[in-house]
Amino acid sequence: MSCDAELLKQVPFFSLLDQEELQVLAAHVELCRFAPFEAIYRRGDAGGAAYVLLDGSVRVTIVDEDNQDVTLDEPARGDLFGFASLLDDAPHESNAMAVSPVECAKIDREDLRQLLVRKPEAGLGLLAVLGRHIHATEKLIRLRSVRSPNEEIEEETSTGERVADAVARFGGS
Repeated sequence: MSCDAELLKQVPFFSLLDQEELQVLAAHVELCRFAPFEAIYRRGDAGGAAYVLLDGSVRVTIVDEDNQDVTLDEPARGDLFGFASLLDDAPHESNAMAVSPVECAKIDREDLRQLLVRKPEAGLGLLAVLGRHIHATEKLIRLRSVRSPNEEIEEETSTGERVADAVARFGGS
C-alpha cells in the first residue's frame, strides 16, 4: 500500500521537501503495519530498505556474546531505523520488533535515490540521522565496556561470600 504525502510531511527527515516532491516520494514509499511482537526485520534479513516510524513503538536490538538482547534504539515517531542496511545494501545486523501496533513507511534504495535526485539537501538530513546513531552506538559501547569484570563480580557477591573469601584468604596464608 502506498503512503499518504501528509504522513511523510510530518517526518522531520522529509521536512525539506515541497508538496510535489512529497507526492512523488509518497507514490514510491510502501506503508507497512506490524502487530505487537512481530518482527519488522531480523539479523541477516536482506538489506536495501529502511523504515520511518509513523505510529507505535519499536525496539531495535542486537544479541551480544553472552546471548543477551541489547537495545540499540527505540525510535520515536518520525525516526528512521534500519538505514545502515539501506545505505550499504547489506543484510541487517540487528533485529527490529514491534512493541505495540506499528505503522511504518518502508523506504528502499530506489526511493532514496529518487529523493536525493530531486532534493540533494535531504542527504544532509540523512547524514545527521546517521551521526546520531553513531553517537548512540559509541555511548552504548562506552557504557558496556567501562566496567571491569572484577567490579561486576564484586557487586554480585553476597556478604556471606565475601566473609567466606576472607576466611579462605586468612586460612590459606
